[in-house]
Amino acid sequence: MDTNYNYEEEMAKLKAAASLSPEELAKKLEEAQRLALETMARMTPEERLRAEEEAQRIIREDEQKRKALLESAQQVLGKRTPGFCPYCGTPNSGGNFCSNCGGALNVN
Repeated sequence: MDTNYNYEEEMAKLKAAASLSPEELAKKLEEAQRLALETMARMTPEERLRAEEEAQRIIREDEQKRKALLESAQQVLGKRTPGFCPYCGTPNSGGNFCSNCGGALNVN
């Protein structure tokens, strides 16, 4: 498993995927799912557990990075109420809780 995550490379891939038509995107997603299932079928239970743990670690790190980025942006903008939910990124409509995920929006 590659532990050297290249953010710029992944963002370039996401931007390229964003330009795909819905049909092209669906086809690519089906192919990715097929490859993931084939790979998982070849894994031992121990390998699968390690892969799941690594995926959860990456998700937690990404959530922390996203939250830190949103907090930095809010400090720069000087807003009391977050412009975006720190949990899911949904634009805030001015309430104390996210309208999408229900997360508490911190007021400074």
